[in-house]
Amino acid sequence: MSARIDRLTGSCEEFHHRPFPGGNEPVISLFTPVQPAIILGSTQERSLVNEEMCSANNIEIVKRRSGGGIVFLAEDSTIWIDVEIPREHSLWVNDVGDSSLWLGEVFRKELSELCDVNLELHRSGLIKTVWSPLVCFAGRGPGEVFTEDGRKVVGMSQRRTRDWARFQCAVSLQWKPELLLKLLNEPRPTISDIENCGSNLSLDSATVATKMTDAIRIALD
Repeated sequence: MSARIDRLTGSCEEFHHRPFPGGNEPVISLFTPVQPAIILGSTQERSLVNEEMCSANNIEIVKRRSGGGIVFLAEDSTIWIDVEIPREHSLWVNDVGDSSLWLGEVFRKELSELCDVNLELHRSGLIKTVWSPLVCFAGRGPGEVFTEDGRKVVGMSQRRTRDWARFQCAVSLQWKPELLLKLLNEPRPTISDIENCGSNLSLDSATVATKMTDAIRIALD
């Protein structure tokens, strides 16, 4: 069955707490937030975030249902794509560590062509750093994509039920460590700790979004 592409605009709270789809049709969701948001992983506490600073900058605070660290989401700096597949799909892999590699390879190939650079797919297990439990882009996980000098281009987290897998993918178009640090409470990293974690891609966000959703749909079909 062909994958469905949903182009959604709204609050991050509503997007991250929507139910899994019904039926057996894979779904690709391209999400555009109506306001910037700081997205906590499922095990992270809201106390990590400076709520006063977020309020002053009109930034939504949301906890997603997949694991990992904090991601800053804004229309001009981050492309967020969810990919959901049912258990009976041919790309379903029982091993959680390997299950996202196919999707990471799609991102790697398409973004390498768009950027005209060689990007790398992280195929092995989770690699933690001092700050990766706090900030998603400070660590490495299977299926994630990096520049040759180690900047994360695509961050990925996953949530599963018995019947569905949801891959949550964030593409870093503009890495804004100074802003992220302003939104966090102590203890927090210094700018030198995270300034090279995310990538800056000189690409049009609409072009990237269209290219990626089309490529993922083809891979799913």
